[in-house]
Amino acid sequence: MVAVISGATRGLGKALAFTLAEQGFDLAISARNESDLSHLKSELTNAFSVKVYAQVCDLSKKEEALLFAENVLKEYNQVDVLINNIGKYNVGRLTDEECDLESMMNTNLNSAYYLTKKIATRMCEHQKGHIFNICSVLSLGPRIDAATYTISKHALKGFNDVLREEMREHQVKVTAIYPGSINTSSWEGIVAPREKFVQPEDICEVIKTCITISKNANIEEIIIKPLDKKY
Repeated sequence: MVAVISGATRGLGKALAFTLAEQGFDLAISARNESDLSHLKSELTNAFSVKVYAQVCDLSKKEEALLFAENVLKEYNQVDVLINNIGKYNVGRLTDEECDLESMMNTNLNSAYYLTKKIATRMCEHQKGHIFNICSVLSLGPRIDAATYTISKHALKGFNDVLREEMREHQVKVTAIYPGSINTSSWEGIVAPREKFVQPEDICEVIKTCITISKNANIEEIIIKPLDKKY
Protein backbone atom coordinates (compact mmCIF):
# COMPACT_ATOMS: atom_id res chain seq x y z
CA MET A 1 0.00 0.00 0.00
CA VAL A 2 1.16 3.52 -0.83
CA ALA A 3 0.09 6.86 0.64
CA VAL A 4 0.96 10.34 -0.65
CA ILE A 5 0.93 13.20 1.87
CA SER A 6 1.54 16.84 1.00
CA GLY A 7 2.97 19.18 3.62
CA ALA A 8 4.25 16.25 5.65
CA THR A 9 6.97 17.69 7.88
CA ARG A 10 4.89 19.52 10.47
CA GLY A 11 1.65 19.33 12.39
CA LEU A 12 -1.09 17.18 10.96
CA GLY A 13 0.97 16.07 7.95
CA LYS A 14 3.73 14.69 10.16
CA ALA A 15 1.26 12.91 12.41
CA LEU A 16 -0.38 11.36 9.35
CA ALA A 17 2.98 10.18 8.02
CA PHE A 18 3.73 8.33 11.25
CA THR A 19 0.21 6.93 11.50
CA LEU A 20 0.20 5.51 7.98
CA ALA A 21 3.76 4.21 8.22
CA GLU A 22 2.72 2.38 11.38
CA GLN A 23 -0.13 0.86 9.35
CA GLY A 24 2.42 -0.44 6.83
CA PHE A 25 2.02 2.13 4.07
CA ASP A 26 4.98 3.06 1.91
CA LEU A 27 4.99 6.84 1.64
CA ALA A 28 5.56 9.70 -0.76
CA ILE A 29 5.99 12.97 1.11
CA SER A 30 6.74 16.54 0.14
CA ALA A 31 7.70 19.79 1.83
CA ARG A 32 9.59 22.97 0.99
CA ASN A 33 12.30 22.60 3.63
CA GLU A 34 14.97 20.09 2.60
CA SER A 35 16.41 19.64 6.09
CA ASP A 36 13.03 18.98 7.68
CA LEU A 37 12.06 16.56 4.92
CA SER A 38 15.32 14.62 5.15
CA HIS A 39 14.98 14.39 8.93
CA LEU A 40 11.41 13.12 8.67
CA LYS A 41 12.39 10.51 6.10
CA SER A 42 15.12 9.24 8.42
CA GLU A 43 12.74 9.13 11.38
CA LEU A 44 10.19 7.12 9.42
CA THR A 45 12.59 4.61 7.89
CA ASN A 46 14.32 4.07 11.22
CA ALA A 47 11.05 3.47 13.04
CA PHE A 48 9.18 1.42 10.45
CA SER A 49 9.95 -1.11 7.71
CA VAL A 50 8.56 1.09 4.95
CA LYS A 51 9.83 2.82 1.82
CA VAL A 52 9.72 6.62 1.81
CA TYR A 53 10.01 8.76 -1.31
CA ALA A 54 10.64 12.38 -0.36
CA GLN A 55 10.74 15.36 -2.71
CA VAL A 56 11.47 18.98 -1.89
CA CYS A 57 8.97 21.12 -3.75
CA ASP A 58 6.59 24.05 -3.50
CA LEU A 59 3.21 22.59 -4.40
CA SER A 60 1.67 26.05 -4.71
CA LYS A 61 3.52 26.22 -8.04
CA LYS A 62 1.75 24.28 -10.79
CA GLU A 63 4.92 22.92 -12.41
CA GLU A 64 6.28 21.60 -9.11
CA ALA A 65 2.98 19.99 -8.13
CA LEU A 66 2.75 18.20 -11.48
CA LEU A 67 6.39 17.10 -11.28
CA PHE A 68 5.91 15.68 -7.79
CA ALA A 69 2.89 13.70 -9.00
CA GLU A 70 4.82 12.40 -12.01
CA ASN A 71 7.77 11.33 -9.88
CA VAL A 72 5.52 9.59 -7.36
CA LEU A 73 3.91 7.57 -10.14
CA LYS A 74 7.34 6.61 -11.46
CA GLU A 75 8.41 5.51 -7.99
CA TYR A 76 5.19 3.66 -7.21
CA ASN A 77 2.99 2.13 -9.87
CA GLN A 78 -0.09 2.47 -7.72
CA VAL A 79 -1.22 4.98 -5.08
CA ASP A 80 -3.82 3.84 -2.56
CA VAL A 81 -4.25 6.99 -0.48
CA LEU A 82 -3.70 10.66 -1.32
CA ILE A 83 -4.00 13.27 1.42
CA ASN A 84 -4.09 16.89 0.25
CA ASN A 85 -2.92 18.45 3.48
CA ILE A 86 -0.91 21.50 2.41
CA GLY A 87 -2.47 24.81 3.41
CA LYS A 88 -1.86 28.22 4.89
CA TYR A 89 -3.90 30.71 6.89
CA ASN A 90 -3.85 34.46 7.12
CA VAL A 91 -5.89 37.19 8.72
CA GLY A 92 -7.39 40.05 6.77
CA ARG A 93 -10.59 41.43 5.31
CA LEU A 94 -11.42 41.73 1.64
CA THR A 95 -10.89 45.48 1.73
CA ASP A 96 -7.40 45.24 3.24
CA GLU A 97 -4.68 46.24 0.79
CA GLU A 98 -2.44 43.31 1.73
CA CYS A 99 -5.20 40.78 1.07
CA ASP A 100 -3.54 38.31 -1.38
CA LEU A 101 -6.11 36.01 -2.92
CA GLU A 102 -3.82 34.61 -5.62
CA SER A 103 -1.22 33.30 -3.17
CA MET A 104 -3.88 31.78 -0.95
CA MET A 105 -5.60 30.03 -3.87
CA ASN A 106 -2.30 28.67 -5.17
CA THR A 107 -1.57 27.03 -1.84
CA ASN A 108 -4.99 25.97 -0.61
CA LEU A 109 -6.66 24.99 -3.89
CA ASN A 110 -4.27 24.70 -6.84
CA SER A 111 -1.80 22.45 -5.02
CA ALA A 112 -4.54 19.88 -4.46
CA TYR A 113 -5.98 20.34 -7.94
CA TYR A 114 -2.77 19.66 -9.87
CA LEU A 115 -1.45 16.94 -7.58
CA THR A 116 -4.77 15.12 -7.69
CA LYS A 117 -5.27 15.30 -11.46
CA LYS A 118 -2.42 12.92 -12.22
CA ILE A 119 -2.74 10.64 -9.22
CA ALA A 120 -6.52 10.32 -9.56
CA THR A 121 -6.07 9.26 -13.19
CA ARG A 122 -3.86 6.38 -12.05
CA MET A 123 -6.36 5.45 -9.34
CA CYS A 124 -9.10 5.30 -11.97
CA GLU A 125 -7.00 2.90 -14.04
CA HIS A 126 -6.72 0.59 -11.04
CA GLN A 127 -10.36 1.13 -10.00
CA LYS A 128 -9.35 1.77 -6.39
CA GLY A 129 -8.00 4.47 -4.11
CA HIS A 130 -9.00 7.04 -1.52
CA ILE A 131 -8.44 10.81 -1.71
CA PHE A 132 -8.71 13.01 1.37
CA ASN A 133 -8.97 16.79 1.16
CA ILE A 134 -8.19 18.62 4.39
CA CYS A 135 -10.64 21.48 4.18
CA SER A 136 -11.76 23.62 7.13
CA VAL A 137 -14.88 24.56 9.04
CA LEU A 138 -14.46 27.80 7.08
CA SER A 139 -15.24 25.78 3.95
CA LEU A 140 -18.77 25.70 5.35
CA GLY A 141 -19.22 29.26 6.58
CA PRO A 142 -17.47 32.65 6.31
CA ARG A 143 -15.11 34.42 8.67
CA ILE A 144 -14.80 38.03 7.56
CA ASP A 145 -11.43 38.57 9.22
CA ALA A 146 -9.98 35.59 7.31
CA ALA A 147 -11.43 36.53 3.94
CA THR A 148 -9.04 34.98 1.43
CA TYR A 149 -8.61 31.86 3.55
CA THR A 150 -12.38 31.42 3.67
CA ILE A 151 -12.66 31.90 -0.09
CA SER A 152 -9.89 29.40 -0.82
CA LYS A 153 -11.35 26.77 1.49
CA HIS A 154 -14.80 27.19 -0.04
CA ALA A 155 -13.13 26.59 -3.40
CA LEU A 156 -11.41 23.47 -2.05
CA LYS A 157 -14.80 22.15 -0.94
CA GLY A 158 -16.14 22.74 -4.46
CA PHE A 159 -13.18 20.86 -5.90
CA ASN A 160 -13.73 18.03 -3.44
CA ASP A 161 -17.43 17.71 -4.26
CA VAL A 162 -16.89 17.60 -8.02
CA LEU A 163 -14.02 15.14 -7.61
CA ARG A 164 -16.09 12.87 -5.38
CA GLU A 165 -18.86 12.54 -7.94
CA GLU A 166 -16.45 12.01 -10.84
CA MET A 167 -14.45 9.38 -8.99
CA ARG A 168 -17.49 7.47 -7.78
CA GLU A 169 -17.92 5.62 -11.10
CA HIS A 170 -14.27 4.53 -10.95
CA GLN A 171 -14.57 3.00 -7.44
CA VAL A 172 -12.32 5.72 -6.00
CA LYS A 173 -13.40 7.23 -2.68
CA VAL A 174 -13.17 10.93 -1.86
CA THR A 175 -13.54 12.34 1.65
CA ALA A 176 -13.59 15.96 2.83
CA ILE A 177 -12.45 16.67 6.37
CA TYR A 178 -13.56 19.95 7.97
CA PRO A 179 -11.50 20.55 11.10
CA GLY A 180 -11.79 23.42 13.51
CA SER A 181 -8.74 24.66 15.43
CA ILE A 182 -6.00 22.00 15.44
CA ASN A 183 -3.17 21.89 17.95
CA THR A 184 -0.17 22.33 15.63
CA SER A 185 2.99 24.43 15.51
CA SER A 186 1.09 27.17 13.68
CA TRP A 187 -0.12 28.29 17.11
CA GLU A 188 3.38 28.73 18.54
CA GLY A 189 3.85 32.17 20.05
CA ILE A 190 0.11 32.65 20.43
CA VAL A 191 -1.51 32.46 23.85
CA ALA A 192 -4.23 29.85 23.39
CA PRO A 193 -5.53 26.81 25.32
CA ARG A 194 -4.20 24.32 22.80
CA GLU A 195 -5.18 21.37 24.97
CA LYS A 196 -8.80 22.27 24.12
CA PHE A 197 -8.18 22.12 20.37
CA VAL A 198 -8.62 19.17 18.04
CA GLN A 199 -5.42 17.12 18.25
CA PRO A 200 -3.64 15.90 15.09
CA GLU A 201 -4.02 12.35 16.39
CA ASP A 202 -7.81 12.78 16.38
CA ILE A 203 -7.79 13.37 12.63
CA CYS A 204 -5.36 10.50 12.13
CA GLU A 205 -7.80 8.16 13.87
CA VAL A 206 -10.64 9.40 11.67
CA ILE A 207 -8.63 8.75 8.50
CA LYS A 208 -7.63 5.29 9.74
CA THR A 209 -11.33 4.49 10.12
CA CYS A 210 -12.15 5.79 6.65
CA ILE A 211 -9.57 3.61 4.94
CA THR A 212 -10.47 0.44 6.81
CA ILE A 213 -14.23 0.28 6.25
CA SER A 214 -15.61 -1.94 3.48
CA LYS A 215 -14.81 -1.08 -0.12
CA ASN A 216 -18.44 -0.25 -0.96
CA ALA A 217 -18.83 2.32 1.83
CA ASN A 218 -17.47 5.85 1.76
CA ILE A 219 -17.48 8.43 4.55
CA GLU A 220 -17.96 11.50 2.38
CA GLU A 221 -17.63 14.34 4.91
CA ILE A 222 -16.33 14.69 8.44
CA ILE A 223 -16.66 17.77 10.65
CA ILE A 224 -14.40 17.66 13.68
CA LYS A 225 -14.39 20.61 16.09
CA PRO A 226 -13.17 21.38 19.58
CA LEU A 227 -15.86 20.53 22.12
CA ASP A 228 -15.54 24.03 23.58
CA LYS A 229 -17.47 26.24 21.15
CA LYS A 230 -15.20 29.22 21.86
CA TYR A 231 -12.49 27.49 19.82
